[in-house]
Amino acid sequence: MQIIRTLAELDEKLLECDRAARTSDDQLRAVFETFRMDPPDRMPADPFSTEYREFHMDLYRHIAGRDYATANEITNIDVAQALHRPFPYATGSCSTVGDHLIAIGFLFRCLALAPQSRVLELGHGWGNATVLLAETGHRVTTVDIEPGFCELIKRRAAQKNLPITVVNAEFTWVEEVREPFDAVIFFESFHHAADHIRLLRALRQTITSKGRIYFGAEPIQPDFPYPWGIRLDGQSLWTIRKHGCLELGFNDRYFAAALSRNGWFGHKHVAGIPGWLNVWEAQLREAVVFRFAAGDPILGTEVGVRVGDVIALQNARHGTALYGPYITLPTGRYVAQVYFRPGTPRVGRAIMDIAVEIGTRQVTQRVIEVAHLLDSHPVAKLEFASDGELRELEVRLICDPGFTAQIEAVEIRPT
Repeated sequence: MQIIRTLAELDEKLLECDRAARTSDDQLRAVFETFRMDPPDRMPADPFSTEYREFHMDLYRHIAGRDYATANEITNIDVAQALHRPFPYATGSCSTVGDHLIAIGFLFRCLALAPQSRVLELGHGWGNATVLLAETGHRVTTVDIEPGFCELIKRRAAQKNLPITVVNAEFTWVEEVREPFDAVIFFESFHHAADHIRLLRALRQTITSKGRIYFGAEPIQPDFPYPWGIRLDGQSLWTIRKHGCLELGFNDRYFAAALSRNGWFGHKHVAGIPGWLNVWEAQLREAVVFRFAAGDPILGTEVGVRVGDVIALQNARHGTALYGPYITLPTGRYVAQVYFRPGTPRVGRAIMDIAVEIGTRQVTQRVIEVAHLLDSHPVAKLEFASDGELRELEVRLICDPGFTAQIEAVEIRPT
């Protein structure tokens, strides 16, 4: 791995990239893996400060050799050629196409959208996700600063007779939205937002009270070496220096904090390896609740029996009466609640706890006597907090012998 220390060294590597690109897309991406820059020293401490932002815009300016402007994102694509073979198919690379399809597939798997939802996509690029959203039956509005990409989407929509509304504008267009959307989607685009805090703040008026924002295939990683800023891997350096595009990356912890500061609750859908497949989902903080009915197989029991929509325990033996749902939550404070069915017998004692990492680490616990819960609204509550990500989190009830109750649901919400 070559550590680039000067622009002259970087330009030499870019010439190597150009030679590799003439052979194949795979060869180009192989060269990307051979060089990077080290993180700069003396970075301002507060990632939310003006000084921190200016530091990274200066770093961009140094690498790109120009000031940043949103016009730098315009690439003047060949629309006719892209209509025939858009990215990633035009690369001729099975691995590049495969990665792209897997990323879109996982994003779609995470979308909690009712049929015919109103969806806004920001930064549609080649439009592969856009077309799939419309083909799925959603009412899609899409925004991109590149006129060529906008024309491409119009032609792709016309080919398939899809009613897609196309807007040629910057991300700040969302500040003008008057009729909110059910969801906003970024797919490989949020990291081009020069003022991502302004964008996150503006998005509050862009969605309905129960709407969602989805960030798919974005460079939001737990091991990103600083809170946010210019990415210094080979591909990002090539993109910044050669094309002038802005290439930002984000640390998981910072990203969760940035969402929270602007009224959002964000959590990560973990795809596995590679990490860029992960999808972040954000909701208005005041509307967030994770509710899991006892009949949902995401919840389990060792000593009870699932009967319809409840987990029934009748004079149960000692053991785990409830476990699940194995979700991942960001840094924050939460309350977990276990709902019991009113008007049914409740006898015995259990330990209610919060465990993470598939039960290998306990966060907190309390003892509950189910007979002491309010008859009209029998709910056991447990507050918990973490200054780090909570992975594979479960709410458990470990009951004493003779435990009797009917569990209706589990809820987890931020406090």
